[in-house]
Amino acid sequence: MTEAIARRDDPPVPLLVPVLLSLVAGYLDSYTYLSLFGLFAAQVTGSFVIAGAEFVTSDFGIAGKLIAIAAFLTAAAVTAAFCIAARDAHRAVLPWMLGLEALLLAIFVGIMVFGPAVRDARDWHGIVAGVFAAMAMGAQSVVVRLLMKDIPQTNVMTGNMTQLGIAATELIMARRRFDHSRHGDAAVRDFEHTRDRLVTVLAIAVGFLAGAAAGALAFVTTGVRGALAAVVIVGALALWALARKERS
Repeated sequence: MTEAIARRDDPPVPLLVPVLLSLVAGYLDSYTYLSLFGLFAAQVTGSFVIAGAEFVTSDFGIAGKLIAIAAFLTAAAVTAAFCIAARDAHRAVLPWMLGLEALLLAIFVGIMVFGPAVRDARDWHGIVAGVFAAMAMGAQSVVVRLLMKDIPQTNVMTGNMTQLGIAATELIMARRRFDHSRHGDAAVRDFEHTRDRLVTVLAIAVGFLAGAAAGALAFVTTGVRGALAAVVIVGALALWALARKERS
């Protein structure tokens, strides 16, 4: 498993940060699924499934899904390179990587709002918009994996559901050990650590679900303009990370 590469002197991020990122991922996934004919910008597994189905049904919309998947991978690789280079140079990179994600999201929104309406999965401007949405999520996936220690992924809920089940079981077992240990220090630390891990995974899963619901509602009520909310949230997180860096 890939380890976080955040500097040892970097303070851990508050839980609210990955929760907001998971909300953005769910929000964006609803937008791209509804506006770009089945594209999952964050949950790439969904795009694989739909691309496979379109291949069988000879649907030409498969091209956009495959291009978006490649864009996700490319952005992940580039972001990882930036993160590793920043680590080697002993520089904080979180503000700039969040800023990059906000920029990619802004380009996606700009194409969707100011470009012609996307009429089907083969429209080239829809494919280009999907590329930038997928790149934003590829960048976010790497930022969480490499720069946020002990934080589960914010845009892959399948693994998080597995982790949620594991954490719930571990919490029950830790509670039993706690009850039978006369509240020794080791048992207390084990119980608290397991509880915190469960809360973290659960909060991120709820954030994604809330974001997906909010994204669908926003799309129905405001159209593509509502996607700007994702830019605002990530942009605000980038500014917060920059201010924290200046204070440290």
